[in-house]
Amino acid sequence: METCILKGYENKDLQLYIWKDVSSPKGVLQLVHGSCEHSLRYNDFAKYLNSIGWIVIANDHRGHGKTANVEDNELGYFSDDEGWNIIIEDLKYVNNYIKSNYANLDIVMFGHSMGSFMSRTFIIKYPTLLEGVILSGTGWQNNFLLNIAIRLAKRNQKKYGSKNIDKKIWNLSYKKLNKRYSKSNSNGVEWLSSVEDVQSNFLNDPLCGQIFTSSAFKDMFEGIKFIQNTTNISKVSKNLPILLLSGKDDPVGNYTKSVNKTYKVFINNSLKVEMKLYDKMRHEILNEVNKEQVYEDINNFLSKIKNTSLK
Repeated sequence: METCILKGYENKDLQLYIWKDVSSPKGVLQLVHGSCEHSLRYNDFAKYLNSIGWIVIANDHRGHGKTANVEDNELGYFSDDEGWNIIIEDLKYVNNYIKSNYANLDIVMFGHSMGSFMSRTFIIKYPTLLEGVILSGTGWQNNFLLNIAIRLAKRNQKKYGSKNIDKKIWNLSYKKLNKRYSKSNSNGVEWLSSVEDVQSNFLNDPLCGQIFTSSAFKDMFEGIKFIQNTTNISKVSKNLPILLLSGKDDPVGNYTKSVNKTYKVFINNSLKVEMKLYDKMRHEILNEVNKEQVYEDINNFLSKIKNTSLK
């Protein structure tokens, strides 16, 4: 694995990771990580993809990982305004980098959790730049509650500043994700995976678990509202293969309910979508006991894309 700094939108330094231990590459997977984590958590997955012929390139988002300037209190902070759209533009810079360095290879985007919402934004704004997209741990949110959350985040940002660590909104959103798994000795992140080592590694990683700022919450909620707009969904290419993946015990997908909602909306908009749901898996299906099953389904999806592009 190699690392470098890539200049993103408005010359922002983005930490970039490149896994390219591949002799005859079939394509490039652009990986878009989730909230409160970073791209290095996908090291095992990236190595697997290398083993089946796919190069993997990922960046740490603003407010995350090594892209965030910890000394300047940037963990959990995107930008004062338009942070979501700025991150989407960063992803476009990464995509440009891939096209410049691997011009003849297909590009498939993989987005997990918040990264799946970002990927959904990307395919609305840039419907022709990818050969496929994989959405892991995605879902559909209540628009009424989103509007309330946006107003609250805007109020808190105005009152306390853009870099205000917003524990109130955190408690109303992320903290509730562990409700089904809470117990007397709960560590608060059981909802991520049933594997205890995954939980402890997340808790002990200084670049994981940061609480979002008011401005970042505002940006994310506005981004989710954007991707759920019917007019925006209609801009997604009808020829783009889409794979939805979710654990049946994932609270972000409302235990399959909101993933099914997303699937039905995509079908109703004539999108080329398929869905896989996994028994006894929580939010991070790539970090579950039977992750090999997920790996295999992703391999099959990528193989179909490659076979189609060769025709």
